[in-house]
Amino acid sequence: MKLFQQFTYKISLISCLMLGTITVSYAQTNQQVIDSISGVSQAMENDSVRVQYLHKVFFKYAYSKPEISRKLSDIALQKSNTIDNKHLIVRSLLRKGIYYDIVGKKDSSLHLYDEAFTIAEKQDDKDAMASVFNNKGLIYWGKENYKEAMNYYLSSYKIFEQLGQQRGQANSLNNIGLLLSKLERPKESNEYHKRSLAIRKEIDDTYGIGASYTNMVMNFSSLKQLDSCVYYAQKSIVTKTKINDVKGLATSYNSLGKTYQQLKRRDSAVYYLQKADEIYARFNARTHRAKNIQLLGIAHYDEGNYQEAIDAYTIALNNLNDSQLMIKSQAVRRMANAYREMGDHKNASNYYQETIVLLDTIQKEKEKVATTEIFEKYQSSEKEKEILLQRVQIAERNEKISHKNITIYGMLAGILVVFAIGYLLYNQQKLKNRQLQKEHELKDALLKVETQNKLHEQRLKISRDLHDNIGSQLTFIISSIDNLKYGLKEANPEFTERLSKINFFTRNTINQLRDTIWAMNMDTVNFEDLKIRMMNHIGQAKVLTGASIEFTNEVSEATTFSSLVGINIFRIMQEAINNAIKHAKSEEITIHFKETNDQYVLTIEDDGVGFENTSETEGNGLENMKLRAEEIYGKLNIISATKAGAKIALTLDKAVADTI
Repeated sequence: MKLFQQFTYKISLISCLMLGTITVSYAQTNQQVIDSISGVSQAMENDSVRVQYLHKVFFKYAYSKPEISRKLSDIALQKSNTIDNKHLIVRSLLRKGIYYDIVGKKDSSLHLYDEAFTIAEKQDDKDAMASVFNNKGLIYWGKENYKEAMNYYLSSYKIFEQLGQQRGQANSLNNIGLLLSKLERPKESNEYHKRSLAIRKEIDDTYGIGASYTNMVMNFSSLKQLDSCVYYAQKSIVTKTKINDVKGLATSYNSLGKTYQQLKRRDSAVYYLQKADEIYARFNARTHRAKNIQLLGIAHYDEGNYQEAIDAYTIALNNLNDSQLMIKSQAVRRMANAYREMGDHKNASNYYQETIVLLDTIQKEKEKVATTEIFEKYQSSEKEKEILLQRVQIAERNEKISHKNITIYGMLAGILVVFAIGYLLYNQQKLKNRQLQKEHELKDALLKVETQNKLHEQRLKISRDLHDNIGSQLTFIISSIDNLKYGLKEANPEFTERLSKINFFTRNTINQLRDTIWAMNMDTVNFEDLKIRMMNHIGQAKVLTGASIEFTNEVSEATTFSSLVGINIFRIMQEAINNAIKHAKSEEITIHFKETNDQYVLTIEDDGVGFENTSETEGNGLENMKLRAEEIYGKLNIISATKAGAKIALTLDKAVADTI
C-alpha cells in the first residue's frame, strides 16, 4: 500500500506539471547543459521569448537533473524581474517552487507558491492562481494533510472550470481521483477519473488518456474487479503504443502483470512483468525495475521455482541503493524464504538476520526524517519562535526521562515491598486458627492475583525502559567504538582487536536484550517468530565457531506458545548449543524439533567430549536448563558419557503447554 501511495503521488505531480521527457547525455556536466541552453536562448529576439523557452525546457530536467532545472528557474526569474513582466514572474516562481517540492524542501516550496499567488491575485491572473492551488494540493498531500490537499484541488478545479480551461480541469479531476484512491475510496475515485478521461478524449490528450486508464486499473484492483483491471490495462497499452510512450508502457505492463498474478495466470504474469523489466532495464529505471522484478520473483516462488526467484530478488537488490531500505528489506526477506524452501538454512539465516538489521535501520531513518522536517521548519519566517518551542519540548522530554528513571527505582522498591509484605502476611496467616484456614487461603489467592497483575504491568514498563534507555545506550557504545576504531586505525593492532571484541560483546548483549524484550512484550509467540530467533542464533554460532549445526523441524507453522514457554524453549536450545561448543568442544551439533499428537520434543545432540551425568558434574548451565524445563512443566532428559558426546531432550505435553 505504501508503494502505491508513493506512485499515485508522483503520477499526480506529473499530471499537474505536464512533465515532458528527453534523453540527456550522461557525458555532459550540469554546467555544460546550462551553457548550451543559455546559448540557444540568447539567439532569441527578446527576454520575454527567452523566459518562455526556459520555462518549457525546465520540465525536461525537473526529475532527471533537478539542479539544472533550479538554475534555469533562477535565470528565468532574473530575466522576468529585469523586464518587470508579472505574468512571467509568477510562472518563474511556480517553477522554482516545483523544484523545491521535488527535492523535498516543502516549506520553501510553499513560501514561493504563496509569493506567486500574491502577485497573481493582484494581476487577476486566474490561470496562475489555479496552478498555485493545484501545486499546493500536491505539497499537502505529501505532508499527509489530506483535508487541505482536497480543498486546494477543488479550488483549482473551480477556477479552471470558470476559465473553460479543459486541460487544467482534467488534471485537477485526475488529482482528486488519485487522492481519493489514497484515502481508500476507489469507487468514488474512479468517478473522478472517468470525468477526467472524458475531457481528455474531447481535447485529444492521448498521454492523459493513457494515464487515466492506468489510474483506473489501480482502483479496480482495490475493488477486486480483476476483469476490469485487465480491460483497462490493455486499453492503456494500446493508447501508449500509439504515441510511443515507452516508459508509460512499462507501467501498464507492470499493472497487467500484477493483475494476472492475482488471477493466478502466472504464465501471463511472467510474460508482462518481463516486458516491463526489459523497458526499465533499457532506461536504467533502477527503482521501478527493482519493484517490478520482485513481483516476477514472487511468481517464480509461487510456482516452486526457488532458484529463479532468488535470481530475480538478486537483480532487485542490485538495482536498489542504500536509501531504499523498505524495498530492500522486502527483497531480503523473500530471498531468505526462498533459501529456506531450498533447504539452504545457512543462507536463509543470514538473510533473516539482514532483514532484522534493515528493519532496525528503517526505524532510525524515520527518526532522522522527523528531525530533518523539524529543521526545515526552523528555516521559515517564524524560525526563532519554532526554536524556542522546540527547546521547551526538549526540556519537557528531559524532565519526562528523569521522571521515568525515578519511577523505575520506585517500581523496583515497590516490588520488593510487595514481596516483603506478602511474606510477612503469609507467616502471620500460618499462625492463625486452623478454623480460618479456608479464608486465609482465599486471601492469599487474591493477593497472588493482584501481585501477578502488578508484575505484568511492571514487566511491560521495564521492557519499554530497557529498550528506550539501555538499548539506546548500548547502541551509543557501539557507535562510539566504531568511531574510535576509525580514528585509531593506525594504532596498535592488539588495541584495535580489543576494541573489536568489546564491540562484538556489546552487539551480542543487544541481541540478548532484544530477545528478552521480544518475549516480555508478547503474550503469545507464534512458531514462525520463534524459529526465526532460533535460526538467527544458530547462524551466529556457525559463523563465530565454525561448528556444523543442522536444524530440522516437524512443528506446524501455525503453532503458538505462551511467551513463557517460547522464551524457555529458546533459552534451553541456546544454553545447549553454548555448552556443546564452549565446554564439549563439539564440531557437529544436530537440533531436531518435532511434535506428536500430544507432545512437543526438542532434541540437541553433539559429538563433543561428553561427561559423566552425575549431580557432581552438573554446572550452572545444566541446572538452569532443568529449572527452565520445570518452569514450563516439561521434562529434561540428559544422556552423556565421557568421549561419547551428549544428547539433551526436552519433552513438553501439549495440554500443559496450552494452559501456561
